[in-house]
Amino acid sequence: MAYLQRINYRPNTDNLNDAEKNYLAQHFEAYGAEIVINGQPIAWQLIDTVEVAKAARASGVSGWIVKKLVMGGDRYHVGIYCGRDEAVLINVTLNVAQYILKNIAYYGGQSITYTGPADLVGVTE
Repeated sequence: MAYLQRINYRPNTDNLNDAEKNYLAQHFEAYGAEIVINGQPIAWQLIDTVEVAKAARASGVSGWIVKKLVMGGDRYHVGIYCGRDEAVLINVTLNVAQYILKNIAYYGGQSITYTGPADLVGVTE
């Protein structure tokens, strides 16, 4: 089982473009006591699992057009689970997904189970 690896620095938004920063301003905020996703506050100690999945796209030419031209590349869904409750951020860029994961790795004090692509964030076994 993989767990998010703790980091000892607070993530910054230096590598995010304006659209990514605007998305985060509308949907995501991280504070010392809680994380706020789509207006829903979640205390850090309640988070037990984070899942990341690559957003599905149709195969063929139409899927390629949507992926490359409309969406600007691969997109991801980030699910944050606390017991039976969940908060999901959909169709986020790679940079946004990594920023969210790094914030959880920084603020989340306990072992948080991680499921998703291994190259997005540091994990421990």
